[in-house]
Amino acid sequence: MSLHISAADVPEEQARVADMTLTTTAVYGDEASLMIATRPPGYHSKPHTHDCEQLNWLQAGEVWVFIEDRAFHLHAGDFLRVPAGAVHWAWNKSQAPCTMVEVHAPGMQADPTIAGIAVGLFGEQEVPAPTGTPVNRFLPEDSDFDPRIAEKQAE
Repeated sequence: MSLHISAADVPEEQARVADMTLTTTAVYGDEASLMIATRPPGYHSKPHTHDCEQLNWLQAGEVWVFIEDRAFHLHAGDFLRVPAGAVHWAWNKSQAPCTMVEVHAPGMQADPTIAGIAVGLFGEQEVPAPTGTPVNRFLPEDSDFDPRIAEKQAE
């Protein structure tokens, strides 16, 4: 383990969802994780929650992010915070991919979406001691929460 790692040594996960390829890389420490997520045009995540705060910076492209009943249209360079426990999801309605840098505190390294690829950044003498291990909880299809209410703002 090391406090530093070259970008070339951080695994990149490519997942096929329907007819799309999602690309994700991630690193973590004891208190937070950082994920770089590139999503293709048309990408639409499912509404979900997690017991950690999420800070987002849109590095490239544009994307709609929905938090509870509010819609935010992010453009490259914009920042957004998702409070812990808030229902949220994203939708890339544009014709180009978008790349989001996400910081989660406490870290999401135990979540199945990045557990196999996330790289810990720890010194040689450090023993990792994560403060928590939140995971994504997706809302059931038959939940009372209707994402279409917030998405009407994006039309």
